[in-house]
Amino acid sequence: MDLDKRYGIFRAAKFGIAGAVGFVVLELILLVGVYFLFHNFNVPADSYSSIPLIELSVIASVIGVAANFFINEAITVRNLQGKETRGIRNLSVRLLKFEAVYALGNGITVGVELGLLKVVGLSPVLGGIIGAIIAFPVSYVISMRYVWRINQVRSDTTEKTESQKVQKTS
Repeated sequence: MDLDKRYGIFRAAKFGIAGAVGFVVLELILLVGVYFLFHNFNVPADSYSSIPLIELSVIASVIGVAANFFINEAITVRNLQGKETRGIRNLSVRLLKFEAVYALGNGITVGVELGLLKVVGLSPVLGGIIGAIIAFPVSYVISMRYVWRINQVRSDTTEKTESQKVQKTS
């Protein structure tokens, strides 16, 4: 039995790569935006709650997640979707669902980050990385099932039925 067909290992790897690219897009937008707002890459400590900085973070997050979504559409789930999922309306619905799933994933990441900061004094950067690792399987499973409606583990009977269909057509 092929592990990728059974568990979607390569699909999960592609999902992770798409997420990393989306993260880089988000960070680049933040970097350019911070420089535009503050004329420096260092943000003054007293501006952590400034409206423009919060707006920039939200915009960067939405665009980064959208980039992640479109990469997933192109490489992760391209051949797994049926004809009923095509069209701009269906694409828009999937994008909105994906943004919602990532809001949940980001909530998990931030919760772990702040919890580790409070409990063990771990740097928010390291806490964010650990939080993202913890949030990854949640985001992956929910995205595959809720956004793209793809089951992760296929049953043996499904595989037998498919192989029987192939034998009948041969």
